[in-house]
Amino acid sequence: MTRPEVAEKQPGLLHFPGIAHFLVVIIFTGIEIVGLVKWLALSNGTDPSTVLGQAYSILQLGGIFSRTGAAGFAAIILAVFLLVEHIITQVDATGRFVSGKQFVEILIFSSLESAIWLVWLELIPVNGLLAFTFFLAALFVEHHVADNVKKSLPFLKLSSTRLVFTGLLILTVSEVIGAVVWIGNQNLLAVLIAGSLIEHYIARNVGLIR
Repeated sequence: MTRPEVAEKQPGLLHFPGIAHFLVVIIFTGIEIVGLVKWLALSNGTDPSTVLGQAYSILQLGGIFSRTGAAGFAAIILAVFLLVEHIITQVDATGRFVSGKQFVEILIFSSLESAIWLVWLELIPVNGLLAFTFFLAALFVEHHVADNVKKSLPFLKLSSTRLVFTGLLILTVSEVIGAVVWIGNQNLLAVLIAGSLIEHYIARNVGLIR
């Protein structure tokens, strides 16, 4: 009589990935935080040369700024930071360099996330509840897409796994709370950092759940 196959044990949402992977999580969390801080400063009308330093003149970004305006330029800069973050996330999750198809997918959902932050910021003075609801729902969808790309699943596939759904919801709420508190009081950057770190920590574990 043969032994029945034992299902592979899935990692929990709080599974510790080891020191090396945890350091990677800290690194791409830092990249996102820097991108968000620069995005908000640009969105608030701070001189781009002050926010971006010499990179603004070296990369000749003035032309882009003049064509897109402060909000559009800020969204582009944020998208670049998110793209770098998501590429590192993908490599950490899969152990492989991204393929051409994955790069395009990552570019799409990085741009989508940047647009979500932009729309949310614009909605806040219009209707706070509407802004919060949009932000939560839109980020949940974007996180779902990002998880699908990690697992080489169809771009818009809805998860049928309760643990994945729960994890995506928790990490989205964590990021939203951190962002809302930060926007409300920019002296509380630590709350944004904590929310983003929890988000990325759980997201890595969710990415391992099949």
